[in-house]
Amino acid sequence: MIVVDGRTDREKLVELLQLPEQTHLEFKAELDLTVKQDELNFVKDAVSMSNRPPGGYILVGVNDDGALALPTGTIVDRARFDGARLGDTIRKYIEGEIHVISQVHEVDGHEVVLIYLPHHRDGLPVPMSKLGQFSGPNSKQVLVFRERDVLVREGARNTALRHAHWNDPLSHRDQRLREEARAHVDSLIADLAAAMRTGGAGPALVPLAVEMAGDAFGDAVVSHLEADSDIRLRQFLGQATALVSNPDERRTALDKITILAAHAMYFERDAIAEKAIDSLFDAYAKLGHGDAAARLDIITLVYVLGSLAVRLRQWSVVHDLALRPYPPSGDIYIYSSWIRHGQVDASCADLFPKDKGGLMISAARVLMSEQPALGADVPGSAVPDPGDLAHDDALFNSLCQFDILYCLIVAAEGKHHGSGYPAASAMNQDRSDPAFEVVASDPDARAAMFPTSDERKVAEAMTQVFTSAERESFGFGGHWWSLPQVAQRFVSNHLGEGT
Repeated sequence: MIVVDGRTDREKLVELLQLPEQTHLEFKAELDLTVKQDELNFVKDAVSMSNRPPGGYILVGVNDDGALALPTGTIVDRARFDGARLGDTIRKYIEGEIHVISQVHEVDGHEVVLIYLPHHRDGLPVPMSKLGQFSGPNSKQVLVFRERDVLVREGARNTALRHAHWNDPLSHRDQRLREEARAHVDSLIADLAAAMRTGGAGPALVPLAVEMAGDAFGDAVVSHLEADSDIRLRQFLGQATALVSNPDERRTALDKITILAAHAMYFERDAIAEKAIDSLFDAYAKLGHGDAAARLDIITLVYVLGSLAVRLRQWSVVHDLALRPYPPSGDIYIYSSWIRHGQVDASCADLFPKDKGGLMISAARVLMSEQPALGADVPGSAVPDPGDLAHDDALFNSLCQFDILYCLIVAAEGKHHGSGYPAASAMNQDRSDPAFEVVASDPDARAAMFPTSDERKVAEAMTQVFTSAERESFGFGGHWWSLPQVAQRFVSNHLGEGT
């Protein structure tokens, strides 16, 4: 699994370096764009990558095995890797446009160029517009691509477009066309819901349907919440949960359950929020052994709700999301948290490498950007594109904080197997520090998240989780150093100065 979110920051590079080459990720040990052979091979790689939705990344300065290849200072002219210049190079050979984003980073004494290649805006693959060949040994012409070739990425190689590939770009394009076709209807639904809320329209309410776009569905949910129409909301949750068994409707059903939960949390309708979370858990429990990808989708949505609970300071919801044993009963090995079960299940299915759960944080952040209705507390217009991820990105930071809080809760309150894995260790520590700080400094928050643990137990959990995060961070560049001061004082007060 690779999250193609358009980001080119250092944290994204660290995330990608944990993955092997695949359909949406290519490694190049070196690249000299002044050499025709290198230029043409790069163009072929870039076009093949962008022809396969949703696009992907090329890392220059990385060997095929993932080892860093270029010591700092090797790239004499970094300007050659400017996104605009790379785009100009590619456009000379294609019938279409491409918008390349790139950054040069330094990692462990090496430099790496991170290049993002988005899928084409029209949703269709583009052909090459001219012959690509260079002079090889003995002046023999070596062919790289022909005019009218349509190339796509397949695994870690490039290949000519075949019938088997068409479903990928066409399904992507069909989805975009469906969204465009529904846009007008959903706008009318949103306007109707708003008018009914302000005009005192009585008991008439906008129907809830999984087919609705996220924003329109969110507006409809708000109208039901304001009308105290709990029966309709509960009825919808039951229907949506039943649809999860259908792979064709699963994704939209899960999204709608989560949007409903998010709005119920925002309006402090605790019973409805809990029912919606129960529905997600029921859907998770009903999935079969071969449904690791669907389970990962649900756990990613759990992260979305957990980050919202952090931003709303609804600490009991954080506890409820984190501490749901799975399977619920009847199994020899029960995980203390369904989150950890979902991570392990995804790893066993090769959806991401073992203990690289940071990918879920990135996936959840992309989801909130694509569906603003999932962040009930943040207006859609205020949600920045994850490609512009900043150090103070409230959505990304609250995801990291939920991740740490989930680990702390499992460490202190878990009664079964499987400790939490601190996926946020792949990110800069300052994104997660507020999680440690609120546990250490806010007694009410601590009581809500750790209802059965005394302060010593919480301090032990804090030490355990931070030690694990610090150790794991060395595999991501070592950007964790020590507990925040208020958390360190809390630990010292309850475990002694020598801890």
